[in-house]
Amino acid sequence: MYLHVTGTVTQPDRLAAFADEERRVLEELKAEGTVVMALRRHDRPGALLVVEADGPGEARERLGRLPYVAHGLLALEYVEVSRL
Repeated sequence: MYLHVTGTVTQPDRLAAFADEERRVLEELKAEGTVVMALRRHDRPGALLVVEADGPGEARERLGRLPYVAHGLLALEYVEVSRL
């Protein structure tokens, strides 16, 4: 199943301390096939992701490895989607 995940930055002043680890974990999630696509938002601080997982619960668990998520700096919203 695919999920569209919208990430909203909640504490932009704290991101720098976790940026390197965030990039590393994101690359791991891409290599594992969890994160199919990751895009930076330009309208406000945040990200849009396309995630492949068995369901929202599994997606939350996997994306919870991201330091921004784990430290409460990025709030995620999940919507199930399918290919056209």
